[in-house]
Amino acid sequence: MLFTVYQKKKFLVVDDFDNFIFSIKQMLKRLGVTDIDSAKNGADAVQLCVRKHYDVVLCDYNLGATKSGQQVLEELRYRKLIKNTDIFFIVSAEAEKDMVYGALEYQPDGYITKPVTQSLLQNRLDKLVEQKEAVKDVNRAMDQEDYSKAISFCTKHMQNKSPYRGWVLRTLANLYYLNGDFANAKKIYEDVNRKRPLYWARLGFGKVLVRERKYKEAINHLESLINDRPEIIEAYDWLAEAQQKSGQMQKAQVTLQKAVDISPRALLRQKQLAEVSKTNYDLDTATKAFRSTAKLSDNSVYESPKIYLDYTRCLSDMAEGDHSKAGNKLADEATHALDKLRRKYKEEDQVQLLSHMVEARVLAGQGKVKESQKAMAQAGSYISDPNDLPPEVSLELAETYYAVGDPGKAGELLTELAKKHADDSSFMQKVEELRDEPVTLKQRMKARELNRQGIEKYEEGALDDAIEVFKQAMNITPRHVGLILNLLQTVVKANNKQLLGDPSVSQPLKLGLKRLSHLQADHRQHKRYQHLLGKFQKLSGAK
Repeated sequence: MLFTVYQKKKFLVVDDFDNFIFSIKQMLKRLGVTDIDSAKNGADAVQLCVRKHYDVVLCDYNLGATKSGQQVLEELRYRKLIKNTDIFFIVSAEAEKDMVYGALEYQPDGYITKPVTQSLLQNRLDKLVEQKEAVKDVNRAMDQEDYSKAISFCTKHMQNKSPYRGWVLRTLANLYYLNGDFANAKKIYEDVNRKRPLYWARLGFGKVLVRERKYKEAINHLESLINDRPEIIEAYDWLAEAQQKSGQMQKAQVTLQKAVDISPRALLRQKQLAEVSKTNYDLDTATKAFRSTAKLSDNSVYESPKIYLDYTRCLSDMAEGDHSKAGNKLADEATHALDKLRRKYKEEDQVQLLSHMVEARVLAGQGKVKESQKAMAQAGSYISDPNDLPPEVSLELAETYYAVGDPGKAGELLTELAKKHADDSSFMQKVEELRDEPVTLKQRMKARELNRQGIEKYEEGALDDAIEVFKQAMNITPRHVGLILNLLQTVVKANNKQLLGDPSVSQPLKLGLKRLSHLQADHRQHKRYQHLLGKFQKLSGAK
């Protein structure tokens, strides 16, 4: 029995039932524990950990309206209030799969299902305490983020044939990985998999492949792992990253969705799914994922204004122009979320500004002109000097001006932004995109789909069909540089002067070329424009 060891350790019991706390305390005292504190909710538990270090935390999962046990562990890890030398147990009667997966994703040292007996508690604690004591040198070095030192200790444990060889080997490989020594990490994973493929070694090998930018190999490897062990949730995250890095955004979304279906309570993954889905213009999936992210962020250390703003921006895009009951419901949902955001962050002027801007777009999208103007006026009250706004906020302000029907102010603001940030190519691309497509997201989605179809027709050699599709797209976004050039390139490729006599072709082309005549030399499409213009002038006989 570890009586003397337990006498030196500090314990924290977290549960919202006094009877359970009393029962666990009695069990711990029989083991020799003398220093035991308790908390009845997650917030108090975190505060106790701020003031005092605990060697062992026994925390219930469901703690009522406050932080859950999962969120307690999440915050303790985020704030580094719990060490590798410490022990954290989730103790819960919850048996639902999504709750169990959600808790285990934050890697507690153990999960004990209620009811808890003396023998069960002692058995689980004894095993973990013995292991933690045996490899304390490794865990201390890891707490100090001295990975080289931790690697040295692991090597000694391996040489001394530690009874915890499996843990030491797995930790050693991870330490090499954390230290950026992918070659040694990879060697361990390969050696283990050669003898007996273990999930952690297969996952580790996949992670190394991603970090080595061997995305195709990583994708094949991780897909195989998931096929064999679909419950290894972390494998989905790495597969999705490899797919994103290799430009497979649709597949990345599918991968993340599968992971979310298995474990829906992981906030950061829901957020990733939302962002990838919106990139893919799947607003329905993005809205659901943003909604889940906002809900999970309550009482979470990851809660931020950006989560609510991204959520409401997506709702605004979904509700825009939809005057049905469903559209009204989405707009109301956005308005309520924005009200909640303003109450939570009432002292942060930039949050207030952004929230009123989003609200103005929501109301404009529902045709509520006066209410939208009022929201814009409220946004304006938080702008003392437009020149002091961060560039991204100014860009969103320009987008909002377009949305509420004030293209003049939007154009002026974009002109100023272009002057101030001419050397920032990444930001200038965003400015150009907004100038090219000063329309709603739904309209952009439609225009881009038509543009994609037009390119397909062009590549098939169906040039007349391509011209028709590009014209349809230009009816939606007539200022889009790439789209105008696609139409121009198709006309040049057709090499048919009769096309130029067709008003349905010549008029949009003439208007497009007039707009392109103002294209700046530093625009990323300028060289293509000059090349195609020369060919077009030769075809038309113009100088």
